[in-house]
Amino acid sequence: MAVLSISGGYMIKICGLKNVTEAEWVTEAGADLAGMVLFFPKSKRNIDIDTAKEIMAALGDGVKSVAVTVTPSIEQIKQIEAAGFDYLQYHGALGEELLADIDIPVIKAFNVKDVSDIKCFVDNERIAGFVFDANAPGSGVGFDYKVLNSVRPEIEAAEAKGKFVLLAGGLGPDNVAEALRLTGFKGVDTSSGVENENGDGKSREKIFKFIENAHS
Repeated sequence: MAVLSISGGYMIKICGLKNVTEAEWVTEAGADLAGMVLFFPKSKRNIDIDTAKEIMAALGDGVKSVAVTVTPSIEQIKQIEAAGFDYLQYHGALGEELLADIDIPVIKAFNVKDVSDIKCFVDNERIAGFVFDANAPGSGVGFDYKVLNSVRPEIEAAEAKGKFVLLAGGLGPDNVAEALRLTGFKGVDTSSGVENENGDGKSREKIFKFIENAHS
């Protein structure tokens, strides 16, 4: 399983990268994880494998790449592995047999409505980390953090086993520090929160401010 070296005390994931320039910004700003949406054309952040390879080549050595998917097929999983991704993150369902066939560390994402499902994955050695997101991932809308109280023991158990846990959903430069304080999480994940005003790409200024404020 890949070992992620964390600087500054918090793990920062910038998701939804679409080009090499954004990869350079994320590297320069000091992010730990860079996410790319694959095989999900409903998302405006969806890119193809070839573009993802170009982005990964532009990432610095300290930034791990994450393929972000929704219920991927075995064919898609093998393309992701062949491309050289460090992690595969999936939303939705994935059968135990398919999960066992993945050769790279896996990040399991939960929406608010299924946070209790973490209980099924805490002891799974294939799972390297978790993401807790809002009902509509990528929408820029947050959620009531009180829903996480019911799975606090599982979150703590996961961290004790060396798995990382990321908070997502409506996070941006202005609220990330408060979100970390309220939840006690040690990592955060953002996409729309660091996009430019047109919503058609990332903002260098927002990426830097997000990471600065998270570490503050």
